[in-house]
Amino acid sequence: MDAFTKPFVCVIWIIVTVCFENNSKGQELTNSTESLTATEGGSITLPCTAHNISDKKVFWFQNEGYPIFVLNESQIADDRFELGRSNDDDWGLQIQDVTEWDAGTYRCLLNTKPVQMKTLHLTVLIPAKINKTVSSTNMNVFEGEDVELYCEVRGNPEPLVRWIRNGESVVVGKNLSLHDVTCESSGTYTCTASNNVGKAAYHDIQVAVCTNAAEETHHRNEGFAFILFFWCIKVIFISSA
Repeated sequence: MDAFTKPFVCVIWIIVTVCFENNSKGQELTNSTESLTATEGGSITLPCTAHNISDKKVFWFQNEGYPIFVLNESQIADDRFELGRSNDDDWGLQIQDVTEWDAGTYRCLLNTKPVQMKTLHLTVLIPAKINKTVSSTNMNVFEGEDVELYCEVRGNPEPLVRWIRNGESVVVGKNLSLHDVTCESSGTYTCTASNNVGKAAYHDIQVAVCTNAAEETHHRNEGFAFILFFWCIKVIFISSA
């Protein structure tokens, strides 16, 4: 909350306070606490029912008192939020195209004295997603090197990450370490992320292991030297016979 918003919120709270009136006419907004869950991209209605409110007003606040609806008027430039108003008693808050930033605590207040308030805690579920920009990409390495593969994921609840190669699970976790790789280490390594919210996410990484040219030349030279040494011994043996 920025420096401008804080005093604005304080003013709103003052307005609510001075507007409180004795609950002498049986106005009712059940004081309660409720936990709700929504999925990112979906919609949800935060229920708030107030009976016989007459000329009283309903207020909606989010988190640290940030106003959403005051005196039944929207206080935010976000048309995803609106009051339900399916009937005279319905003051539910509807949220369309839910985002992770909508998670938090909401309060529906009726300006009676004492104040009547319903508190709702909203949790937003987010399908598993893989950030392919940050995660490892295809790579070429030499035999004998160590390789570290990384898969950056997000989601709520925290996704389970697995690495799969040739249809079999290799390891669980965001990191996959390959030590002293050989040609047999070449192939496709698939990072999978799932949290039972929507579909699982996948990211394929191609690892190509190349033979070290210098090492191969060294071994080839060693082989040639051995053959040359063998022929020299053979020639000496024949000459001395």
